[in-house]
Amino acid sequence: MVTLLERSAELGALGSLIEQACDGECAVALIEGPAGVGKSALVAAAARHGHDRGLMVLQAHGCALERGMAFGVVRQLLEPAMVAAESQGSPLLSAGAVESARAVFEPSAGQGWACTDSSDVPFAQLHGLYLLALRLAERQPLLVLVDDAHHTDPCSLHWLTYLARRLRGSRISLAIAVRTEESDSEDSLVAELSGHPACLRLRPAPLSPAAVTQYLTDGLGVELDTEVAALYGLITGGNPYLVRVLAENLARSGISPVRSELPRLTALALRLLAHHLPVLLRRHSSSVAPVATTVATLERTTSLPLLCEVTGLDAVAVTGALTVLEQAGLAEPGPPWQLRHPLMREAFQLRTSTTARNELRARAADALLALGGDDREVADLLLATEPEGHPWRVRVLRAAAQQAQVQHELGNCRAYLNRALSEPPSQADRLEILAQLGIAEVQTNPAAAVEHLRAAVERLEPADRVHLVPHLAEALTRTGRSEEAVALLDALAAEIPDADRESLYRLWAQGILLLLEDTPRLADDWIGRGGIGNDLPGDTPGQRLLLAALAVKTFLTGQCSETAATLAERALAQFGPPSDPVLTGTFAVSALLHADRLTEAEHWYEHVAVAEPEGQPPSMLVSVRAKLAHRLGDPRGALAHIGQVLDPASADERYWPYATALAVQALLDLGDVREAARVCRAPFEGPVGKHWSWTALLAARARLRLEQGQPEAALADLEECGHRQTEGGYDNPALVPWRSEAALIHQRLGHRATAAHLAQQELRLARAWGSPRTVATSLRAIGLLSTGPAAVAALTEAVTLLESTPARLDLARALTDLGELLSAHGDIEASRARLRQALDLAETTHARPLSERAHRALLATGARPRRKRQSGVSALTGRECRIATLAAEGMTNQQIATELFVARRTVEFHLTRAFRKLGITTRKDLSRALVGIDQP
Repeated sequence: MVTLLERSAELGALGSLIEQACDGECAVALIEGPAGVGKSALVAAAARHGHDRGLMVLQAHGCALERGMAFGVVRQLLEPAMVAAESQGSPLLSAGAVESARAVFEPSAGQGWACTDSSDVPFAQLHGLYLLALRLAERQPLLVLVDDAHHTDPCSLHWLTYLARRLRGSRISLAIAVRTEESDSEDSLVAELSGHPACLRLRPAPLSPAAVTQYLTDGLGVELDTEVAALYGLITGGNPYLVRVLAENLARSGISPVRSELPRLTALALRLLAHHLPVLLRRHSSSVAPVATTVATLERTTSLPLLCEVTGLDAVAVTGALTVLEQAGLAEPGPPWQLRHPLMREAFQLRTSTTARNELRARAADALLALGGDDREVADLLLATEPEGHPWRVRVLRAAAQQAQVQHELGNCRAYLNRALSEPPSQADRLEILAQLGIAEVQTNPAAAVEHLRAAVERLEPADRVHLVPHLAEALTRTGRSEEAVALLDALAAEIPDADRESLYRLWAQGILLLLEDTPRLADDWIGRGGIGNDLPGDTPGQRLLLAALAVKTFLTGQCSETAATLAERALAQFGPPSDPVLTGTFAVSALLHADRLTEAEHWYEHVAVAEPEGQPPSMLVSVRAKLAHRLGDPRGALAHIGQVLDPASADERYWPYATALAVQALLDLGDVREAARVCRAPFEGPVGKHWSWTALLAARARLRLEQGQPEAALADLEECGHRQTEGGYDNPALVPWRSEAALIHQRLGHRATAAHLAQQELRLARAWGSPRTVATSLRAIGLLSTGPAAVAALTEAVTLLESTPARLDLARALTDLGELLSAHGDIEASRARLRQALDLAETTHARPLSERAHRALLATGARPRRKRQSGVSALTGRECRIATLAAEGMTNQQIATELFVARRTVEFHLTRAFRKLGITTRKDLSRALVGIDQP
């Protein structure tokens, strides 16, 4: 058989059919597929193989232009054999029942050309043609091949169906190729063949990207660059017809298939698609082209009724057309339905005018609304239509913008609102849209936000301005006009009556939070000028929001962890949706996290997360959860959480750097330096912002650069952190301990005095803040910079502080440092004890680099640590793991015994062993200790 790419199964099946035919057995094959998928190539391959094997091959090709010619396909099949027999002196129509078929070939022998209505074909004529085929088969086995059978004339179809019913024992084999979902005219033949017990149904699929690349490489005689191969694999959809056309035109164009030529190669492909896609689709029924054009214009749709409404076709026709597009490799299997590549969509659009496309989208929007479609889907269609002044459009666009804002898709939100303004709306709606648009623009286009918010604020009553002025003030701050923002807030505060304290609390809170965006010093000034106290009980939502804002301000400025925790706990004590915004809980939990109240932060996070409505959670809330998981010793869990907000298209621009920093730190702890570098690269492709979250990312990049052997570059990043934090007034080592990290690099570079100064300075700041992990981090640096008893004392204090917290990964680091130092001092037994503990913790947290370091240090002491851990989750037996899991879920020992059909004392025995291996003493610690376990 001829070699065809990715057609080995089909060629093998046709080869078997031909071998059966050679043995005098009947065999049947039905080749089905859309236009261009390669059916004709398979028929041609079967014909060549049949000739090679000595069969008499009768071939015909259906043609749409010849469907009115009666028995046209029959004559293609039989006339060459009849002429050959005549030339050999053995006429086939000489006598008997075969004589009745003469009228098909010789009009003068009967009543002119045979009838064109298949229902009028005489039985004798059909049977005579059948006997003629049998007479041929007596000489040698026949292989009858009909390509494009969907274009076969009705009379020939009638005879082929008649023949199919009588193949058994005839030494005649039959294979036809038919286009998918073309029409009903060939259904009787398809049904007859597919019902035959010996029938092989072949459905060739589009070529894979690898096969497309191979075809183009073979045709051009050169290798394709990866990007070019990927592009052409997608834009052709693997349709062999399009691949062949592309290969031929690419060879004629003289353009090299290399990355630098992608613009020209793309333009060439677009021209070819614009010409050949309609040609390809015209081979199908008339429903396929309008459905393809509609799918291309709508870009993506999930509604079959919508396609029916827009095209004016019934569901059967639309479904059939979609099946054709999918099987041809042009459309993705749906729903949702969409073309496989934007260039395909662009090619269809080149064939229709802009006006026609706009009218189609407008018609689709009307239809989707009438069908009860989602506001977002209708609004997406309206974005590409011309304004017509319809009030319903404004309503739908505003509703879609609100949904997008809730899901933190600010780009989509702005697009809907700008389109609503162009409709245009009524004057009353216009003010509300300007306000909504301004709020959505604050983060990405603050200058436009100032313009839109000011236009709305100036036309509102004082009572209505309360909700907008803080957003306007934030936009002013982002454009470098902080003093104007403070004046605006002062003016609004003066307008709020004393009786409306709740509005004043909210204003104060919003003012503090937005001024923290610029510098905490401005927030301190405003708090002092307004006489804002921190002794509120937290009885109202406004008070709780203010307490959370004060807690964050206290944390960022590094004043006192105890004060920050107290403010956060008061903010959370009566927290509850929907009266309390998620912002209140997010900032309060963040303050608890950085005050090292990890257990409390984890508890309250669960309450806050429930308050978030469906949709994409806020970037800051997700980041807090990820950082909490990391602090608790679960970098894998941290990555799982932070992955939700690493996409800049959906993330909050302010906290995207912070989220990226958390991902980089977790990846480095897991030992994946390459992925950390990839993740870290994206935010730095644009300008570095002024928001405090950038300091966390700069510190993460510094650690990455140090891992990559670039200490000077790492030090530059840390010094930039220091400049930003000291200038901004948020120099709390609990946020970024830049001094201790810079001190260790200075020590490495030989700058001992600078290293010692930075480490001591950070220790003073850490003790002022007062959280154990922050102080321990500074003490670790002191210990690593010191020698002798001072070093041992600093690291021992760090370990002691961390043992009082659930921060397992930090404890593992400190224990490793201390173990290595004790080993260097000759205290081998103490060193081994610390290093074994560090190794267990490092393996529990999956921190591979730290685990390997602790293992090497243990080996250096002469110990022979086993790789299988003797403590931690991975050391639990199956029974211990199951019992510990049930206990963590809240079951009592007796309930567990009943569940597992064991004695209560057995449960107590296994639970005691599990507690010892996990290093805990109470049931309440089980959930945290079992983090990352695969549940039995």
